[in-house]
Amino acid sequence: MAEFEYDLARRTIRMRGNMEHIYDYFEDKGYFFSREILTRYFLSLKTKPFVILTGISGTGKTKIAQVFAEYMCQDDEEKESRIAFVPVKPDWMDNKGLLGYYNLLAEKYHATPILRVLLEAQEHPEKPYFIILDEMNLAKVEQYFSDFLSIMESRTSSNPDGELLELYDATDKISPDGALIPRRFPIPLNVFFTGTVNIDESTYMFSPKVLDRANIIEFNDMDLASYEKGGVPSDKFVLKEQDIRKKLIPLQGETPFCSKADFIAILKTAPSVRKFLSEISSILYPYNLHFGYRVVNEISRYVLCAHEMVQDFDLEETMDIQILQKILPKFHGTQAKLEEPLEKLLAFCTGDKNLIDESYLQTEISLDREARFPRSTQKLVRMLRNLKVQGYTSFIE
Repeated sequence: MAEFEYDLARRTIRMRGNMEHIYDYFEDKGYFFSREILTRYFLSLKTKPFVILTGISGTGKTKIAQVFAEYMCQDDEEKESRIAFVPVKPDWMDNKGLLGYYNLLAEKYHATPILRVLLEAQEHPEKPYFIILDEMNLAKVEQYFSDFLSIMESRTSSNPDGELLELYDATDKISPDGALIPRRFPIPLNVFFTGTVNIDESTYMFSPKVLDRANIIEFNDMDLASYEKGGVPSDKFVLKEQDIRKKLIPLQGETPFCSKADFIAILKTAPSVRKFLSEISSILYPYNLHFGYRVVNEISRYVLCAHEMVQDFDLEETMDIQILQKILPKFHGTQAKLEEPLEKLLAFCTGDKNLIDESYLQTEISLDREARFPRSTQKLVRMLRNLKVQGYTSFIE
């Protein structure tokens, strides 16, 4: 009876045109994403405004970013100006594809959709703006996106804007449509970047520098039964409040970037985070595969956001997601390099140090299995299988 009343209420909401709930918005648009994935994507953007979506083609990486941006901007009559969808070109070797360039012959600055979004976002700090880089690794990210990566990391409490983007050396330039283009300006805090990734012979692998600076969400699972029904309503990792349109940008007084303060704060809320991070670091340290303070701060902020916003918050569940999204993505290499650390990490994630043997790697790990971190366990098993078969493995497949 309760389920019937819930479905009736959702239908009534849609008939009234009220699309305030994130899960209902996606369902109404006809797109299938589990509620956990939507929650993870939102919390990742809230933690840090740069997320990478990877996985096999056709699983909806681009659509989740586009529809989420539309959901966040739906009340704005000029919402198109707040979203830039940019297919990355293979010949990008600098930031001109993102920011444009000054044409000496025409004496005009040729602006891009991304530049226009950045400049408009400066004028409306209360609104979120979205930049989607489709097939981000068709060109080398370290070349065309390096300025953005560095500037986002330069933000501090004493300099919240960070370093400035510099477009040209002379006086202010006019674009072809008459707009004045400033010589230097910061990346606004209310701009959120999402990059989608496909792996084939035409693409480049990410460097640790890039992977270290983002949450990586993988789209490799395909559930036809749930797809036919239209969704997975009983996901565990779901939001308490489904109207999140005003919750992406930090409130006044909140620090808009990750810092040591997040680590100090989470130790008061969930002190076991220290134990988990220390154990993982001690496993990886002998192999020089451990992580730095940036990862500690970003995981801490993610857990803080989940503690505040996720229904029936569970620390181990949240840490499982962060191990999967922040620690495992940097692993790629040969069997000689990775077999021993990955097996030790698998033992940590399962919670059973005696469980690692060949027969274990032949079985499928279910989320119902008694693994401490089941999502990370599943991924580690896949990576170890590839390692043993191919002699090489990578998180991004």
